[in-house]
Amino acid sequence: MRHHIALFAALGSAAPAFAESGVAAPFVGSQDPAEFEQSLECLTQAVYYEARSQSADGQRAVAQVVLNRVRHPSYPNSVCGVVFQGSERVTGCQFTFTCDGSMYNTIEYLAWERAQRIARIALAGSVYRPVGLALNYHAASIRPYWAPSLVRQAVVGDHVFYRRPNSSGESFVQTPGEETAIPASVTSRSVDRRSAREVRVHTEPVRYERAVLEIPVVERPVRVQTVVARPATASRASSRRTGSPASGPSMRIESGVRVARGS
Repeated sequence: MRHHIALFAALGSAAPAFAESGVAAPFVGSQDPAEFEQSLECLTQAVYYEARSQSADGQRAVAQVVLNRVRHPSYPNSVCGVVFQGSERVTGCQFTFTCDGSMYNTIEYLAWERAQRIARIALAGSVYRPVGLALNYHAASIRPYWAPSLVRQAVVGDHVFYRRPNSSGESFVQTPGEETAIPASVTSRSVDRRSAREVRVHTEPVRYERAVLEIPVVERPVRVQTVVARPATASRASSRRTGSPASGPSMRIESGVRVARGS
């Protein structure tokens, strides 16, 4: 208990320094095991679906934005509340993966474990300083309509991060509350905690469809010349003189079928 009191006291005294420097204060997850696991699950989902193919820095940046929102009055005051805000609507979800069907895809085991480590470290108080007090981000490949109204904070991995104009630590005064229940319609697939070798994967035969390019075939006619041999008697006489077998009618092909394949 003394340790926890000392920890929170230290964080409280450190918060103003972070606020003045434009860097978020450390976030400490709930001390209740069940609450912490729920926060961890939701934050892992955000990191996994938003940045699973990015570097550790790219994933830490996404986790930091989620935690920044938990402390800002404009957003829900829990990790799950922030991640799944608006997910009950077809449009309007804050994180696209919660309403576009991405969560129904098979989870990549190793990528999930990596995202979970990033999320756990963030909930334990680790701060990713480059994104500062950023509350928004978007993929570097697009330019959303709201981007010009915000201040660009940093570019990390495939995302561009933004903070609000005149943003300061004084705006992040919301106290994190209890985790909210995740709507059943957006619950993700469960992750098998066994090793990859222990997991049996049942798959259906994969059918590959390949585009067929029809190539025209041009056939040229066969020209054949028939050569009639000498009469059989003459042939037998000749064969006796030369010692070669008699020959009957024969066929000589001047040219065969020529196939030209064009494009």
